[in-house]
Amino acid sequence: MYAVTLSSALFLLEKHAMAVSVAAVGVILGWSFSVLAVLPLTCYCLKKRFKQVFVSAAATSLVVLALPVLADYYYYRKWTSSVFNLLIYNVMGGGESHLYGTEGPLYYLRNGLNNFNFCFILALLFLGVLPITKKKYSPDLLVVVSPIYIWLAFMSLHPHKEERSETFQTSFYMIVFSISSLIKEIEVLVLKG
Repeated sequence: MYAVTLSSALFLLEKHAMAVSVAAVGVILGWSFSVLAVLPLTCYCLKKRFKQVFVSAAATSLVVLALPVLADYYYYRKWTSSVFNLLIYNVMGGGESHLYGTEGPLYYLRNGLNNFNFCFILALLFLGVLPITKKKYSPDLLVVVSPIYIWLAFMSLHPHKEERSETFQTSFYMIVFSISSLIKEIEVLVLKG
């Protein structure tokens, strides 16, 4: 969660290579599924400054990924990666998805409403207000806010729900940022009119 927030802040400060490198560290050493939260930021940064961002992120990723792989080899005496194993198990299947319980596709919507009440609805409304404002910084805001929509769509498609609490802890900053951006955009629209 901290790496995703720091990565978003670095992105807004236009430090694209650092933003993607911090995101890589968070995904590899933190929670692998946070890759969904940093995917739009990473793609946008690569589009802006491909060579600088790619070299920085690739070097950081290789160094940081080597640490858990070496630790896994030390303890298990075979070359494996717990990061990739977690992703393969949870995304590709291969395990009992009902082990910790499963929920329908509306689980995260209900959970968001339960945890954040009307604030969750405000966060989701940001996407509808953004096209009306037509600000020069709208693409940057969309990149930082879009993970909440990607997260919601992707996680709702999978029955695995064993990491229920981490989902909204990780997306909390996205919800708060969406709400604050929405309030600012509404303020600008009201003052214009």
